[in-house]
Amino acid sequence: MVKRDTIQRVATPTAILVGVVEPLATVCADTLAAGGLRVLRVGHVAAACERIPVVMPQLVVVSTMLRADDTDMLTDRCVAVGAEIIKVPPEAGAATVRTTLKDAANVALIRSLRRGS
Repeated sequence: MVKRDTIQRVATPTAILVGVVEPLATVCADTLAAGGLRVLRVGHVAAACERIPVVMPQLVVVSTMLRADDTDMLTDRCVAVGAEIIKVPPEAGAATVRTTLKDAANVALIRSLRRGS
C-alpha cells in the first residue's frame, strides 16, 4: 500500500441556478461568473437537492415559479450548508437581476473566503 498525503479540499465559490428560464438564466449566470463564482445550472429540484450538499454553494438562485414544497426542500438544504437563497421572478428585468446578483456574488465570495480560513 502506498502512503499518500491528504489533499485538503478547497471550496470553490459557487452558485447554483435552479429552474431559472432563459433568457434570465443567462443574465444570472453571466453576472455571477463576472462576480467570481463558478455557476452550475440545474434543470430540476431533485438534482439540485443532490448537488447542494456535495458542492456546498454559497448562493442558490431559484425561480419564484417553483412549487412551495420544492422551494422548502431547497431552503432546507441551503440552511444546512450555509447558502443564501435568492428568488428571481421570471418577469424580473435584467438590470434589476444584475444589481441584486452583483451584491449577492460579493457577499458569497467573502463567505467562501471566510470558510476557507
